[in-house]
Amino acid sequence: MQYKAIGFNPAASRGDPASSAASDLETLMFTQAKDGWEFVGIQNHSTTVPGSSGCFGIGATSPYETTLSIAVFRQ
Repeated sequence: MQYKAIGFNPAASRGDPASSAASDLETLMFTQAKDGWEFVGIQNHSTTVPGSSGCFGIGATSPYETTLSIAVFRQ
């Protein structure tokens, strides 16, 4: 069995964010199903995005925490 992981960052609408996220997930699922991939689930992972020192300190950014969603498929 093969597995595929795809980053999933749905666009959320103001009025109904759950419906817009669900629609994006459906689109991804149907697209992958056409190539024979079966949807397994969504995994959420927390990570720290590193900061940068910039050029001579100009444009430096601080590290920050974020949660990444990964859609998992199998074939």
